[in-house]
Amino acid sequence: MKRLLAVLGVLLGACVAPVSLDERACPCADGWTCCEATQMCMRAADQCPQSIENPATPTEEDGGTDGGFDGGTDGGYDGGPDGGGDPEPDEPDAGYLDLAGRCFDEHWCWENPSPHARYYEAVWASGPNDVWVVGAAGIATRWDGDGWKVYRSATTQQLLAIWGTRPDDVWAVGNRGAVVRWNGVAWQPVATGLKQHLVAVWGSSPSDVWVAGFDGALLHWDGAEWTKPESVPPHYFTGLWGSAPNDVWVVTAEGALLRWDGQAWVQQPRFQGELVLSLSGADGVLWALDKRATTGTWRVLRYSESVWSVVHEGTEPLNSLMALGPNEVWGVGDAGNVLRIDENGPVWTSLGISEDLANIWGTRDWGLWAVGSRGQILRMNGDGWTSLREGSYAPVLGGYALSDREAWTSGDLGALLRWRDGRWDVIPTGTTAALNDVWGSGSEEIWAVGEGGRIVRSDGTTAAPWPESLVPETLRSVWGTGREDVWAVGDAGRILHYDGQRWTVSPSPTGATLHRVWGTSSGAVWAVGESGTLLRQDGSGWRTVPLDPPTTHAFYGLWGSGPSDIWAVGAQGVVRHYDGQRWSPVVPFAEGELIDIWGTGPSDVYVLERHAEGTTLFHFNGLTWVPEPVPYGGRFSALWGMGMVPRIGGFGGSILRYRP
Repeated sequence: MKRLLAVLGVLLGACVAPVSLDERACPCADGWTCCEATQMCMRAADQCPQSIENPATPTEEDGGTDGGFDGGTDGGYDGGPDGGGDPEPDEPDAGYLDLAGRCFDEHWCWENPSPHARYYEAVWASGPNDVWVVGAAGIATRWDGDGWKVYRSATTQQLLAIWGTRPDDVWAVGNRGAVVRWNGVAWQPVATGLKQHLVAVWGSSPSDVWVAGFDGALLHWDGAEWTKPESVPPHYFTGLWGSAPNDVWVVTAEGALLRWDGQAWVQQPRFQGELVLSLSGADGVLWALDKRATTGTWRVLRYSESVWSVVHEGTEPLNSLMALGPNEVWGVGDAGNVLRIDENGPVWTSLGISEDLANIWGTRDWGLWAVGSRGQILRMNGDGWTSLREGSYAPVLGGYALSDREAWTSGDLGALLRWRDGRWDVIPTGTTAALNDVWGSGSEEIWAVGEGGRIVRSDGTTAAPWPESLVPETLRSVWGTGREDVWAVGDAGRILHYDGQRWTVSPSPTGATLHRVWGTSSGAVWAVGESGTLLRQDGSGWRTVPLDPPTTHAFYGLWGSGPSDIWAVGAQGVVRHYDGQRWSPVVPFAEGELIDIWGTGPSDVYVLERHAEGTTLFHFNGLTWVPEPVPYGGRFSALWGMGMVPRIGGFGGSILRYRP
């Protein structure tokens, strides 16, 4: 939410557009209808029952097996670019992980980290074992005391705030007027007619819910319809809190305070704020967080007996407050910093994490929860703060499968992960350099290459940098035919070769950056790169292969099912195909950056496209390319596969499995 609030200083004082209200009493979005018996939104074509029992929490689990045989990602003439033997086509995907609760739909599931890597904006709980967190892309995630389950929330908008009145009545609000409601079974869209960003929600019961946000957005739900209070100035509302139906408070970005007494909103003593970020209260006392751009400080203010007082001001960024009592408030900020203020004054604690914390919520009895970037979720009880996020969070840059039972990824900060026995494990590498790609000839011979010419070797359980530094340029891809024949390519046309004993620099016919190396045998190795560069190594050295027609677009991905079926993909949707004789242009099927390619055979090929709106995975069935948008958003950089099942990797350590 702070990205939205950061621009409020520019917007404050501008002409505020009028708030529009949908005339429909039922809070269902377009294409949905309200069932009177259930008070639930239903598709217009569905039949509404005459009565219904109270819904129970569902017990079914999302997931399923993958099936298939290994195609791999980076080498070996085995039907895919990864190397390794060719299992039988009907062999199950032994790399299957029971992802119950971590599947967004029937196709996409998170393998790393858990529960996912997108950022969180808000958290709320109905009890210690019923916790909801929301944030990016409308993802809603629930904690049941044992684990997490990921849900679609009936919107793809960013959700900025969440509140509930009981376990089967939870509300979340967000960008562009998004309002969604959990009814105990599913999230459903709620129509309000608002288009403004909504940043706060609070309610005392299912028939008493308030939502507030930018451009004067302030609405009340009474269980039957939405109403807009009369005589409320068109403020930018940024905080909302209440203790009862006749005791609701709302604060504006500038520090104006209003109280709902059950009949009307009444102006209260204000403070001079610059950008109020948060409002919380307990036992008749309010707490507010104000960011002051003019001084570069954050203030915590306390409101008691109609008087505001500053109890803390400092340069450490804060994003959210949670009051636990009239004299105790907690705040969270950037880089995992936590502030506690009580009778003894302010005390800062660093949680030793790098993530920014966006929101905090809790009670004395249930403990505190804090959520933030890269899927970070923290819980505080009597034993201190504990992270409930599992797995690596370093961005994934490369991926490779030895078989359908073992895979590897490389990434930023020297990250190297191994998939074995149904889980991803971190293998320390002894370097913080970004590792752009990974390949192996077997479980005990894994290579990763990356930033500053760094080369890392793993025996399958440990890893360490190669003792000799050959080149200063970044290496971007690695591939080989076996232990004694491994190639690495990178910036400035660098080409390196490993013969089983030592790495050496090979003569290169180009100075262009090379993004990918791949081949079908030791005498048929290809490399692609910037400005349409295409190279071939036929056993006697590397040479440039001219393209007809030529292209100036960069090639990023390279893969083939065999010597006469090779694909090169790259910038602005460029695609070339090699049939064993010539490289022919392919009619573009996408306009974005085609950053990687993998497949299992001529009629089962996947391409990862990155574009301004997100990421799309294209599948070629031998005739046409079919798009499958990645629903989570975020930046993805790598594509590989285990069995017939593709994986993509990217931001925040994300590893997603796509089940066709």
